Amino acid sequence: MAENLKKLVVNNLGLKAGALLLAILVWAVISGRERTFSEKTLKIPVEVVNVSENVEVATLRPEEVSVSLKGASKFVAAISPESHAIKIDLKNIKESSKLNYFAEDYLEFPKGIQLVAIHPKMIEVYVEEFATREVAVKIRFRGRLAPHLRLVSAKVVPDRVTIMGYKSQVNDIDMVLTEEVDLAGVSASQSRRLPLKQTRDILRFRDHRDVELQLEIEDRGAGK
Repeated sequence: MAENLKKLVVNNLGLKAGALLLAILVWAVISGRERTFSEKTLKIPVEVVNVSENVEVATLRPEEVSVSLKGASKFVAAISPESHAIKIDLKNIKESSKLNYFAEDYLEFPKGIQLVAIHPKMIEVYVEEFATREVAVKIRFRGRLAPHLRLVSAKVVPDRVTIMGYKSQVNDIDMVLTEEVDLAGVSASQSRRLPLKQTRDILRFRDHRDVELQLEIEDRGAGK
């Protein structure tokens, strides 16, 4: 019995020793990898959420932030920009505001990940409030009528329209112009639809994008 046990232990001793050594080497490599540290630089996107209906984000600067991270290699490799986007919540912003946020306050990384550097540190958000304003409509003419014609009257219906835009810009607008009316091409009284001219400061017209142009022309006779 003792002889058989001795043979079992001694038999293939070299193979067993080799297997043990291999296991030790594999463990050392894996353990070493877990203790290996690395650095990684990422571009983290900046997003705004919960924007109220009466405001719009006019400026967002920057739209992404550069961050440098350090930590265990396997943890650093698992970090992706999309899963750590900076989300600025504007739920309680209802009027024009210039806002500043520290980017670091919106970054969260798993335990063991160290934030080494961040650029830029500050995020600027400029929010513009929408406003409406009723303004007069003015007809824009070019050219001249033929010598025997006289413009008796010119009007538009409606003669006032409501515009919408950023509050800081709309409040300085007193009137809107129509598209040009070429008098050289007018030969008689007429009524037609005429588009309103939309400028950069007018985001849209609330009720009317055009008006009815009514021209009264008097023909004094070509021979007079």
